[in-house]
Amino acid sequence: MISAYTAEDIRAAERPLVDAGRPLMQRAARALAGHVAKRLRTPEAPRVLALVGSGANGGDALHAAAILRGEGITADAIATAATLHEEGAAALRAADGMIHALGQLAPEDIGALLAEADLVLDAIVGIGGRPEVPTDLVPVLEAVTAAGVPVLAVDLPSFVDATTGRAAPGALAAQETVTFGALKAGLLLPGGAERAGRIHPVDLGLEEHLPSVPAVHRLEDEDVRALWPHPGRDATKYSRGVVALAAGSIRFPGAAVLAASGAARAGAGMVRCVAPQEVLDLVLRARPEIVGHRTGTVDLEEIGRTHALVVGPGLPGEDPRTRTGVALLAVGGGLDRGVIDAGGLAAITPQQRFGADVVLTPHRGEADRLAERLDLDAHLSGPDLVAALAARTGATVLLKGAITLIAPGGGGPLRSQDDATAQLATAGTGDVLAGVLGTFLAAGLEGPDAAALAAILHGRAGRLASLGGRLPLVALDVADHLPHALGDILADALS
Repeated sequence: MISAYTAEDIRAAERPLVDAGRPLMQRAARALAGHVAKRLRTPEAPRVLALVGSGANGGDALHAAAILRGEGITADAIATAATLHEEGAAALRAADGMIHALGQLAPEDIGALLAEADLVLDAIVGIGGRPEVPTDLVPVLEAVTAAGVPVLAVDLPSFVDATTGRAAPGALAAQETVTFGALKAGLLLPGGAERAGRIHPVDLGLEEHLPSVPAVHRLEDEDVRALWPHPGRDATKYSRGVVALAAGSIRFPGAAVLAASGAARAGAGMVRCVAPQEVLDLVLRARPEIVGHRTGTVDLEEIGRTHALVVGPGLPGEDPRTRTGVALLAVGGGLDRGVIDAGGLAAITPQQRFGADVVLTPHRGEADRLAERLDLDAHLSGPDLVAALAARTGATVLLKGAITLIAPGGGGPLRSQDDATAQLATAGTGDVLAGVLGTFLAAGLEGPDAAALAAILHGRAGRLASLGGRLPLVALDVADHLPHALGDILADALS
């Protein structure tokens, strides 16, 4: 599991090491230089251009540039501030490196430097940066983007908030980020995550000084292998988990097929579908293993054994199945595991509270509407909004998007998963996700773990179905690729 921390937490963890005289900047610079040198093994006579500011972040890059020159790689810098880290600047000059003052460079000079560069190091501002680009730096950032030179961010992309991930519109998008000491929360959150590229952590010995509870978690493949509910030799369809779906309507009958397919392909022991006969006919033609229940409400005594309930795919908020299903999942309603999706979100009332093993799955528009109904600020950033919804409802909240954000019911670190592809932005893929999530809840996983696991497999299946994001997909493709996505993760443990 990846853990990430706030800027304040990281500064506090660095303080005792700095006070003890640990050479953190030198260690960071050596690691940065080593990564750059490894990356630039192929071009002959590679050239690196560092954009450096006045702080320690610029100092890291200046020292790294000096080390690179000692290894035969031409590395120079553009100073974006009136002052520089003195020791770093002296080290680069001593290695015969050039430091150009930005204010003394004409646009054509900047263009010439970029035309010769194989890599740009973004070290303008670091952990103390704000998501605002000063007016005088806009042209140089635009020039870097226009030149198409690969960018490597030093510690984190400049003008990205290290804690919240908020990014200035003009912030450079890096292919990679070499980050020091501990992962910054902003690198895993929307804004920062899109600009960080592939992240390479460098250990500086901060671990014992970091707080026990991080700001953000991200699950990795090894976590999937640990969490996956492997059926034992004595497993039955009931022990593997029974998930019921209140899904599909005359207007949107396909939503029930998609949710049922997601649940079945994710490994449910049994999938029930509560829907009108016209919807059940469609579901059973596509998935004959589904158990159909032609009833107008969600009544567990009538339906039978159920471990988790998915309410809402393809349903209007006023549908009796929606209202009774949401009421059943509310505290005291009789069932404490389930998913409230799509039309189910519209049926939530301000008076209702839920447990952490009930997961709400809005996209941003649905989250905004739910927030307004619950008297919350709908203009909050994604991380703040998902946390506010979880605190207000008691449920775990999964906010769908390019970066999936999960706020645990009852509090705790955010989860941030970045496994998807833009090809998943198509009708019905959310219904598949709801079914997958229902299966994991029915198997007994805790709400936040089930949500993160569902997000990983759904995203990976989307990548497989679209050949790595290169081709369009439809929602059933995602369901059909779920076993393959899981198999790839499990196979890695055996290879």
